[in-house]
Amino acid sequence: MSENDIQPMNASEPDSWHAGRAGGPMASGGSRGWLETAVVAGAIAIGIASVADASLLYGTAVNTNAVASSFYNAGFGVNNLFDNDVSTQWAISGYNGANPQGADQAWFSFTLDQVYTLDAIRFAPRNVSGQTDGIDTINVWIGTTSFGVDVTNATSTNNFLGTATAVTWTQSNFTSAAAQNYTLGTPLQGQYVLVQLINTTDPTAPSNRNIGAREFVFSGVVPSAVPGTGLAASGTLGLAGLARRRRR
Repeated sequence: MSENDIQPMNASEPDSWHAGRAGGPMASGGSRGWLETAVVAGAIAIGIASVADASLLYGTAVNTNAVASSFYNAGFGVNNLFDNDVSTQWAISGYNGANPQGADQAWFSFTLDQVYTLDAIRFAPRNVSGQTDGIDTINVWIGTTSFGVDVTNATSTNNFLGTATAVTWTQSNFTSAAAQNYTLGTPLQGQYVLVQLINTTDPTAPSNRNIGAREFVFSGVVPSAVPGTGLAASGTLGLAGLARRRRR
């Protein structure tokens, strides 16, 4: 991974971009518990800092093995989603009738080069909802194991939808084709990604429709251990054990 593949988040981004990263103050545990409070607070602070330092994960060195349900031609490949350039686009071959799921669905999948703690998505649709080549909804599934879906096969994607696997993140009603930052709510660990785009309001005939997107990248950070604890910096598991380490 090179420095060009991971871009620092802009400090001028709106507060919503950083929502959920800060924790409340920790109450004192009393004189006997001063050590447990300090250790727990320190572990939590390290975890928060790791997420707050998340970077945008651009580039095909990070976003690997990308596969799309189809692409209009070589200039509209799915790797355009990861290049930090909204003027490049991925578009399905709906116009040519060559997208397996038809002109109103677009699918892609990819694998991050390692497990990351993810806290946000930067996404730009190809066009706004209700317009030619626009989308109305995006559904994203994120996991630490493969979903086993072949996005180039309509039977495979339909079977996956039939499993009722919970969607990790969804967004609808796009009023801009500019790249926007969307928080995931609670940061989560993931490596395998599956995405479905849906059109319901594009007024043009399916023969004129090539839905897609301009950008799709995560904000994330590699989980690391809190020194001396074995804890993931982005998590809180095991803090109860730390709390039992009292001053003797």
